[in-house]
Amino acid sequence: DELIDPKAEALLYAADRAQHIAELVRPALQRGEVVVQDRYIDSSLAYQGAGRVLEAGDVRHLSEWATDELWPDLTVLLDLSPEEAVKRRAGRGEEDDRLEREAIEFHRAVREGFLRLATEHPERYLVLDATTNPDTLAEDIRARVSGLIS
Repeated sequence: DELIDPKAEALLYAADRAQHIAELVRPALQRGEVVVQDRYIDSSLAYQGAGRVLEAGDVRHLSEWATDELWPDLTVLLDLSPEEAVKRRAGRGEEDDRLEREAIEFHRAVREGFLRLATEHPERYLVLDATTNPDTLAEDIRARVSGLIS
């Protein structure tokens, strides 16, 4: 298995995010478009901050610098226990990626990191139980998003 230093991992994600924001997201926002994406700054705070136990302030500063402090208006967190996530991944029939292969303790720390962020920033978070019926989840997301774009 490939071993990547936690700081190097944080830097790689920040570099990728900087390019993605410069190349795709900012131009789309300047055109007045709505942008939907997964795994943004909060992911780095949860995965590299809580999961890799890097200093959260350092990860935040790096991520804000990489994105010129572009934060989302809404972060949808589909909350699922790590144990249930393992069961779902096993049913996919696909090989797990490097992060998915981490120990259950890592995934518990990441989940707690996300939930802590949601508590700290309730105005931009929508936390949903990922065991809920997908149609209900979609309705809840649509309701929150429609309030932002109307």
